[in-house]
Amino acid sequence: MSTNVILKEVSVYHPKKVMNNDYYVTHFQRQGNDIGRLLDALGRENRYVADYKTETTLTMAIAASKQVLEESSLSGKDLDMIVFVSGTPEYFWPPNAVAIHQALQGKEEVIVYDMNVACVGMVVAVEQVSRNMLANPNIQRALIVGSEQMHRYANEEDAVTYASFGDGAAAVILEKNQTDNSGFIDSAYKVNTESIDKITFPACGVSNMFNANIADRDKKIKWENVNNDNAFMSTVELIEKLLKRNHVSTNEVQAFCFSQLSRKNIYKVKETFNEDIKKFPIVGTDYGYTGSASPFMAFERAVRTGQVKKGDYVIFWSVGAGTAACAMLYKY
Repeated sequence: MSTNVILKEVSVYHPKKVMNNDYYVTHFQRQGNDIGRLLDALGRENRYVADYKTETTLTMAIAASKQVLEESSLSGKDLDMIVFVSGTPEYFWPPNAVAIHQALQGKEEVIVYDMNVACVGMVVAVEQVSRNMLANPNIQRALIVGSEQMHRYANEEDAVTYASFGDGAAAVILEKNQTDNSGFIDSAYKVNTESIDKITFPACGVSNMFNANIADRDKKIKWENVNNDNAFMSTVELIEKLLKRNHVSTNEVQAFCFSQLSRKNIYKVKETFNEDIKKFPIVGTDYGYTGSASPFMAFERAVRTGQVKKGDYVIFWSVGAGTAACAMLYKY
């Protein structure tokens, strides 16, 4: 038996409003744009959209956090660390994690901070917090919550963002435990900055947000054509590296919980590994693309449906604008 960090619980929160493809197909037809093939490649059918008058990434994060604590039979005072992850945070400061701490009535002696690594953010946060917990004897439990409202800031003339993005949050509880080799195992990173100026938010930069001469569309998400094939195929390289150095084969992995940006590219990785598509939970069809939260929305589905059980190997992977990719190996 050894001390390790386990994924104790995972929960998902989504808004009530559902928008199906019909609205977006009609919206872009009016602009003379047929987006049927795009929606099929990305794997979109429905997406949840928040009520922007009452819901923010912070309110969604609090809802997801309360849910995961309830499902874990824990309270806010049981947490030694709270990390909020978002590329679309409600506040720059104070940290949203502090507001979550207040909502959960956490104790005074707790580590709180926000993290932004774009769409790979929650994978990076779970990896970094896992390593932190292993090194810090005073941290027993951590809450990590990723929350995104990318649809709010999408350009209504851009089908890749406006017709693809959804709003939602995912929360996980990490717990230090005496395990028989379950829990966090390893991670690998890859950075390629050739497209660093292609996907930005806000497009004009924060320093220009209050410039009256800047059009509103330039204050939203800029998403130019990026070779996502290269980004997704880096997955293979990272996963092979992880599995080789930890003596695990792909057929031992029960679930590959990936970024839900593109269903087509998930299929390509599946074909490369020659694995059953059932091992690749696809939830972007239901939630839309929810950025940093999406791999853990896929994980929650795999756990809830019984695809992943205690003792199973799980690979998490995502890539964020810039680009920075991270793959992580856990034994659930």
